[in-house]
Amino acid sequence: MKCYRVNALLMKYLYISLNRFDRIFDLFYWPLLDFFIWGFMTMYIQKVSDLNLISFIFGGIILWIFVWRAAQDMVVYVLEDKWSRNVYNLFCSPMMLKELTISIILLGLIRSFIVFIFLSIIAFIIYKFTILTVGILILGFFVLILSIFAWAVGLFISGLIMRYGYRIQVLAWSVVWIIQPFSCVFYPLSALPAWAQPISRMLPTTYVFEGMRSVLSGETLPILITPLISSIVFFILAAIFFHRSVEKAKKKGLLAKNE
Repeated sequence: MKCYRVNALLMKYLYISLNRFDRIFDLFYWPLLDFFIWGFMTMYIQKVSDLNLISFIFGGIILWIFVWRAAQDMVVYVLEDKWSRNVYNLFCSPMMLKELTISIILLGLIRSFIVFIFLSIIAFIIYKFTILTVGILILGFFVLILSIFAWAVGLFISGLIMRYGYRIQVLAWSVVWIIQPFSCVFYPLSALPAWAQPISRMLPTTYVFEGMRSVLSGETLPILITPLISSIVFFILAAIFFHRSVEKAKKKGLLAKNE
């Protein structure tokens, strides 16, 4: 693996981001809209009840960015290469698959941190809330677990697209939002119906948001080694699937087809 090739791929994707208005718009508009809608709703609830939901809601929105952006951006930029019929050219070059994987992982991480900083500033200015109240080390651990899981989701969907083409590209935007209700981003695990709780317990994201609420409530942070390990396992399995999907696409000549 060559660092300069990773850097070249990363710069290519960054230039696409900076020179496409829709990429910049998508980066800020939807998170900001989501933030204001939940913010207004939370402030209304506080006016009619004694519940203090601001920290839970805003903490969930800000941390969820690392799942949303990291996973979706990985898939969208893989699709970008397919839309521009550039996948075939990439694999005709000396580029290695792991170099492509690392570059899109880094891209998703960069865009995630940009939105994270942006929303953190907005939350502090308008609502006087800061996610840093959970502690830098704990926040870093939360981000690590969420990011690894998001990379796993992104690689899995990218592998499906490599194998099956545009027929399932809708998954690039939908899978993350299918996962969100089971991740207990805005409510505790106990709020879910009985049939949904086993699904939630299999997701490492659930334990992160449960842990966030525990810390913000002044309670003891639960041990998060198990969700970290499960995120790593998901990532390894997704990376294997992505590699096999690309190899299968090469053998079938799917990389040269615009479908």
